[in-house]
Parts: sequence; structure tokens; C-alpha cells
Amino acid sequence: MNSSNEAERRPPPIQMAIGWIVAALLIFLAQRDLRRRPPEAVRGPVAMWRLVAGIPPGAVAYLILGRRRMSSPDADTPIPA
Repeated sequence: MNSSNEAERRPPPIQMAIGWIVAALLIFLAQRDLRRRPPEAVRGPVAMWRLVAGIPPGAVAYLILGRRRMSSPDADTPIPA
């Protein structure tokens, strides 16, 4: 086994750790958004998005494609503190 081939196959441990942290963060943000967002503000079934957002590419897809814009409150309505 050639050591150069082995080094090319596997990224350094710090890159692996950063990748896992970013993946976990994306999944967490997507799942939290699904929990807080009303079903009317989600494109498609919420249950489907919960499954899809359980993996990093699905979480990115949900955050980009799965959310509808929520209408902003009227300018006359006071925002509770």
C-alpha cells in the first residue's frame, strides 16, 4: 500500500470534525425551523420535510426550497416586547 494513496483518500481530522459540526448544525437548524414554523408556511408535507431534513443535503434543501415566506405583521400592529 502506497502512503500517498492513503493520504489522498482521507481528509485531515480537523476537516472531518468541522464537516460533522456543520452537518449537525444544518440538521438542527432545519428541524428547529420545522418545529416552529406553521404548516401553512412549509412547501409540502411537514412530515416529509422532517425525514428529508434528517440528513445534511436534505436540511440544505429544506432551508432553501421548503420554506414559504411568512407575511410580516401589519405596520400598525405593535410588536410585543
